[in-house]
Amino acid sequence: MVDLSRLERQRLVAVTAALFTDESDVSEVFEVWLHLESATVEVRVAADWTLRITPDEPGESYVMPEFGSRVDVVRAPDEVPFTRHVGERLVRVIERFDVEAFGQCMEAEFVFGTGNVVAWSFGGDLHLADR
Repeated sequence: MVDLSRLERQRLVAVTAALFTDESDVSEVFEVWLHLESATVEVRVAADWTLRITPDEPGESYVMPEFGSRVDVVRAPDEVPFTRHVGERLVRVIERFDVEAFGQCMEAEFVFGTGNVVAWSFGGDLHLADR
């Protein structure tokens, strides 16, 4: 885990994404890394379907031939909402927890000077949107 208050006021310098592509050639973002001035954090959904924000660096791309799929770790495409905030300072991160399972983060709102990005877990998948 990371103390999210330590990320405040740091400039977002880059965003990396892991794209899962299956045999139909449809890609889906399932992890993102926010490269801040002095830290890199991963935003992902864990096996227990909770949203995790942890210090981590992106790994390498890989292929899963038995499933006819691959994972490409690349510079985040423009449709990833965080990319619109590269160069801006992160004002704060607001975590929201499941009311029935205290302690399980299900959503986080990343507040930037020009807008917010919400990341949440639903159905075991990572969802990202502007707010």
